[in-house]
Amino acid sequence: MNLAEFTIRNKVLSVIVILLTAMGGWSAYQHMPRFEDPEFTIRQALVITRYPGASPLEVAEEVSEPLERAIQQMQEVKKIESVSAAGVSEITVEIKYEFSPSKADLQLIWTKLRNKVTDAQQSLPPGAETSIVNDDFGDVYGIYYLITGAGYTPAELRRYAKQLQSELLQVDGVGKVSLGGELQEAIFVEISRENAAALGVSISSIYDTLAQQNAVVAAGDVIIDDRRIIIDPSGAIDSVAAIQNLLVSTSEQGRITYLRDIAHVWRGYQTPPQKLFRFNRQPAIALGVAGVLGSNIAKIGRAVDMKIADSVSRRPVGIEVQEYYHQGKVVDASVQDFLLNVIAALVIVIVTLFLFMGLKSAIVIGGILLLTIFATLATMNLVNIPMHRISLGALIIALGMMVDNAIVVTEGILVGVKRGLDKLDIAKKIVSQTQWPLLGGTLVGIIAFAPIGFAPGDTAEYTGHLFWVVLISLLYSWVFAVTLTPLFCYWLFKAPPEATGDAQADNAFYRSYKGLLRGALNRRVVTVAVVVGVFLASLWGFQFVKSGFFPTSTTPQIVVDFWLPEGTDIHRTQQDIERVEDFVGQLDGINTIKTSVGGGGLRYMLVYPPESPNGAYAQILARVDDYRQIDKLMPQIQSHIDDNYPDAQAKVWRFVLGPGGGSKIEATFKGPNPKVLRQLAEQAKAIMIKDGGALSIKDNWRQPVSVIEPVYSETSGRRAGVSREDLAAALQTNFSGRSVGVYREDNDLLPIIARAPAAERVGVSDIENVQVLSSSTGKTVPIGQVTDGFKTIWRDGRLRREDRVWTIKAQSDPYPDELASQLHGRIRPAIEAIPLPDGYTLEWDGEYGDSKEANDNLASTLPLGLLAMVLIVFVLFGKVRQPLVIWLVVPLALIGVVVGLVITQFPLEFMGILGILSLSGLLIKNAIVLVDQTDLEINEGKPRYQAVVEAAASRVRPVMMGALTTVLGVVPLFFDAFFQSMAVVLVFGLSFATALTLVVVPVLYAIFFNIRAGEAPGRTALS
Repeated sequence: MNLAEFTIRNKVLSVIVILLTAMGGWSAYQHMPRFEDPEFTIRQALVITRYPGASPLEVAEEVSEPLERAIQQMQEVKKIESVSAAGVSEITVEIKYEFSPSKADLQLIWTKLRNKVTDAQQSLPPGAETSIVNDDFGDVYGIYYLITGAGYTPAELRRYAKQLQSELLQVDGVGKVSLGGELQEAIFVEISRENAAALGVSISSIYDTLAQQNAVVAAGDVIIDDRRIIIDPSGAIDSVAAIQNLLVSTSEQGRITYLRDIAHVWRGYQTPPQKLFRFNRQPAIALGVAGVLGSNIAKIGRAVDMKIADSVSRRPVGIEVQEYYHQGKVVDASVQDFLLNVIAALVIVIVTLFLFMGLKSAIVIGGILLLTIFATLATMNLVNIPMHRISLGALIIALGMMVDNAIVVTEGILVGVKRGLDKLDIAKKIVSQTQWPLLGGTLVGIIAFAPIGFAPGDTAEYTGHLFWVVLISLLYSWVFAVTLTPLFCYWLFKAPPEATGDAQADNAFYRSYKGLLRGALNRRVVTVAVVVGVFLASLWGFQFVKSGFFPTSTTPQIVVDFWLPEGTDIHRTQQDIERVEDFVGQLDGINTIKTSVGGGGLRYMLVYPPESPNGAYAQILARVDDYRQIDKLMPQIQSHIDDNYPDAQAKVWRFVLGPGGGSKIEATFKGPNPKVLRQLAEQAKAIMIKDGGALSIKDNWRQPVSVIEPVYSETSGRRAGVSREDLAAALQTNFSGRSVGVYREDNDLLPIIARAPAAERVGVSDIENVQVLSSSTGKTVPIGQVTDGFKTIWRDGRLRREDRVWTIKAQSDPYPDELASQLHGRIRPAIEAIPLPDGYTLEWDGEYGDSKEANDNLASTLPLGLLAMVLIVFVLFGKVRQPLVIWLVVPLALIGVVVGLVITQFPLEFMGILGILSLSGLLIKNAIVLVDQTDLEINEGKPRYQAVVEAAASRVRPVMMGALTTVLGVVPLFFDAFFQSMAVVLVFGLSFATALTLVVVPVLYAIFFNIRAGEAPGRTALS
């Protein structure tokens, strides 16, 4: 009993399967997780080590180098990048994909990394703090709010933000709630130089008093009767007034006085602030909510909205919690848009089937299509594939392919029924004849997508669900084609009153096609020569195809990166960016402005990489009414900044759909000498400037910074008992302040900072009068007595290395109306012509490097995929010539691809490359159907020439319908930026290639088997 007979004879069981499939699919649709983009693992951790007082070079050599050397011993490490700045080392560790395919695997590696870093601590110099390993800076806070309040102090805003943070952490499914941009408070103790000089050694005892007074110390316990009572002495500082009223010793004779009498004690905010946030031109605190891994962000978003609405009654009047980005709502909207595309594609396919195959055939195939979608959704839910851009796009791509198998079976049964054959008998016959060729074609179609499913790397991980959804859907399409399709046909198709014979013989279309095919067969050399000529022309035309990586996003946001010279104070940066805010805010179409100063914001989308902390940096995220306005607004903002802020470097850009980020053009120089690298980068930047088509031209070491260098006199210092450490401590206390204790307030720890009054901290004109306290004698002397003057020097503010090699990147970006590949193509020859000294190398990163890495990862899995496809075709036929005929038509896909990309002027992006791979599977599938039918008819005894013509004619409608439904099914993707390139490739490539395949396959078959018109009857395919 074959599959068709089984389902027809067991109708009740078949109906149960249909109902379970429909209910399972609907339930999955209701409950499966939803995301805007696929989750992909950020395989990077940050190792931060502070080394106060050290220069960038000292940090690099004494801290970064030993840590890099230890981390490099791990076989899992792919790349080590370090940034050494004044007093701090930041090392980014990237892990190889093959060692961390999942986040669970990655956590084990992070534990190993922590152990390596801990072991390396003994190699660090005295004064270096313990290294911190941060492995969660890639977390995405998909629900993003800004808290503002006119008239409220930053401390009051922070207090409310922490209260709201605690409440949101109670929401089911919420993993983290982070705050950003809070101003940290501190208690300042300001002692003037005059008082400091008079106090002498007593100032140290004052600092000791401040440190000890609020310390938490154990006072033991005592047994009273049979109870043990804890002893807890009072006297802890509980207010600023308590600090002011501290009694301190001010002389060696033990004289005491109130601290308020010799110092100005007050509560304020630490300066300079690390990071500032603004929302619609008001100071703000950012609040980001991240869900637990794999959660339904749309569901979490609704719960968070309810919690915030519930908290309104407890919110102080005037404080507002304003939503900037809500991934739950974005996901709901994007899923709805994609579902509309799915429905549109479904309607297009069914209407097409109705027009070309009739109402009943359309109902049969449409019903099978719906069941396939339901089964696919149910399985996606079971194997944890959520709804997102890639999985829903894969459904649309697969939609047309899902009906191919059902079309072949339905067509065969319909023809048999019209000939008056028994419905059960013809269903059994058609399924027996076609089930294995259809399975082979289906597997080939699936394997064509396999490279993206098994390729390593971030890009493949991002798009990997495309393969798995196609695999699930196409396998179900084959299963339902050979089981439920015959059942539907059995129910719907009615035998005509009398047999109609072969209705195709009288059809004008079929007569025309047969005439064309006979002409091609009779002129086979000319036919092959024409096809080869067209193919060669397409190869020549490929030079006019633009290249890209991932398209720009349709997210209605504009990003403005604003850089002032390295070393600029954050308050100056704030002043300039507020003026830029005013300009951007008055532009038509801008509805919301979010600004961060001193670094990037919270990562609220996977494709948003926050900039590292830097006081010279600010960023504006402007939301627009309609993303179609972005192209008009970006040049206006760029021109305004270029014209009005000569000291600034600005880049106005939009997000990209997919992995990537940073500058699109990066020429990376590596070598042993930082000074030589600077020179090479300057030459590369000069070439970029000369081109005239690049903006935001810079290097990632940025500008050298000026440093004031007091020239310490060892002779004078020894005479005065002042060490270099004493000198540094005096300068730090005077200008920046140093922490001398901690003030506890609820769950906050506020540092107590000793420093000079404001008047003594402005400028350096009076620096020689700073009093230096000798740690050995207890006396103070002016700094001028222990120095030989002061000088200003210039040095690199940031030194970068990759894999322990000094590395600098000359960076730029194209203007919005040009592709990065076009700019790269113009400047590449000149930059590569820069003479490199021995030991120095040049590499290309940026979009070119990301694209090359992604394509290389994809190519690494291609050989196995091609081998599997070849083996399937050879196993299916068990012969050599038939597979050769089939594989020779695969290159024909390129003809339509080139025509489509040149006509539409869309670039060939990464998704387009995947489209080309999938085209090979579709063409092989069509060719298998043609060749198998030809073999079948010859083996049944038909004259070979007639069999070639009749077999092609009998399969022309299924092949054309399969191609047509696939082409029309992906039409909605023309309007989706992410899939646009793939849609062009599939529509044009499949259309041209199918038309050629219907002629070329029979011609090649005739050539390989030496079949000619008028040959003697009775010859078999192998004769």
